Amino acid sequence: MKVAVIGGAGRMGKWLVNYFKKGGHEVIVSDTRREEAEAVAQSTGSMFAKSNVEAAKNAEVIVVSTPIDATPKVLNEIYPKIKGSSTIVEISSLKSQVFVVLEKVAAKGIRTVSIHPLFGPGVTETKGEKIALVPVSDPSSEFRAAESLFPDVELVVVDAEEHDEAMAAALSLPHFINIAFASVVGQKDLNVLKKLGGTTFALQLVLSEGVMTEDPSLYASIQMDNKFTAQILEQFIANAETLKQHIKRGDLKAFTQFYADAQTALAKDGDFGTAYEKMYKALKAT
Repeated sequence: MKVAVIGGAGRMGKWLVNYFKKGGHEVIVSDTRREEAEAVAQSTGSMFAKSNVEAAKNAEVIVVSTPIDATPKVLNEIYPKIKGSSTIVEISSLKSQVFVVLEKVAAKGIRTVSIHPLFGPGVTETKGEKIALVPVSDPSSEFRAAESLFPDVELVVVDAEEHDEAMAAALSLPHFINIAFASVVGQKDLNVLKKLGGTTFALQLVLSEGVMTEDPSLYASIQMDNKFTAQILEQFIANAETLKQHIKRGDLKAFTQFYADAQTALAKDGDFGTAYEKMYKALKAT
C-alpha cells in the first residue's frame, strides 16, 4: 500500500514513516521543512515529495501529522486533489478545529479517519498501546480502516467533544503542572536535588524533563486551543490555593481532610491499590 505522511519531518511524523515502512508499505514523505523531510526519506528508504499535494495525490492512505493549527489548512489543501478511493487519516490531539473540515471532506465521499495516538514517538512497539478514534461520518468503516492500519493497538472510540474535554484533564493539566514544576526546580541546583531527592522527585523530574523536550508551540496549542483547558486549570489552581492555605496556617485537620477527600476520589480507580509499586517500576524503567 502507498502511504503518504504529511509532516513527516516532525517527531511523530518520523515515527509514522518508520512504522509504515516496517509494515512493508511504500511511503512518501512531505513537510514544510524540506531538507529535513528529504533526510527522513533518504534514511528510511522512502520517497520524498516537494509538496503536500504531490505526496497525497497518488497515495492510497494520506496521514496528516502536522501541528494542530496547521491541520485544517493541510486538509483543505489536499482533499480536492486526491483520488476518491483514498483515505485521509489525521492524528491531531485536539479535534474541535479539525472536525469542521473533516466533516466537509467526508461529505465529498472521501473516507476520513480521525485518530489520536495516546502515546508518543518514543514508543517502539504498538502492542498494548491505545489510539483514540473519533468517528466522523461512518463509524464502522472508519473503525475498520484504523484497525487495519494499527492492528496491534486498542482503539478507544469517543466523540469529538468528549475527547477534547478529556484531553483538558489528561494532557493540558499534566503539561501545565510539569511546565510549572520545571520553572521552579530549574532555578535550583539540580545536582543537589537529584542527590537528595527521593523516588517521587526523581519520577517527577523525569516527567518534567520529558515534557520540556517538546516543541513549545505544540504544548501552546494543547493549552490554548482547547476550550476546556481554562476551566480545568482554574479548578486546579483553586484547589492548590486551598491546600496552600491549609499549609500556611499549619491546619493539620484541614490538610488531612483535603488529603482524605482526594484519596477517596482516586480510590475509585481500580489500579489505585498497586500505584505505589507501579511508581517504582516506572522509575526503574527510565
